[in-house]
Amino acid sequence: MEDSPVASALNGFIEMRSWLWWLSITFYGIGDVLTTATTQVAGPVAEGSPVVGWAAASYGLWGLVGLKLAAFGVAYAVWCSVDHPHNVGVPLALSVLGVGLTTWNLVVISAVFSG
Repeated sequence: MEDSPVASALNGFIEMRSWLWWLSITFYGIGDVLTTATTQVAGPVAEGSPVVGWAAASYGLWGLVGLKLAAFGVAYAVWCSVDHPHNVGVPLALSVLGVGLTTWNLVVISAVFSG
């Protein structure tokens, strides 16, 4: 890989690849499922995603878990099909998305319980 700022940044993410997968499992997988389930139990909170709303209404927690497993399956298939080192974008995207979703859900939960 050439010596450029982009290549240097990509190398940093490549070195963190395993950590990014664990971060994505923690936040996108576990954190989002738990906080989404909590918002469904906590009160009158509408789910933003129609697919997640349908899965939660139809199958409860298992619907959420099933969707996450399917999402991770697709993400892993994409990760396997994209050339190294560019496939590091898959766990990076899931990590960023997971932190954002979990944080948003925590904000919603705190608003429901505080007022």
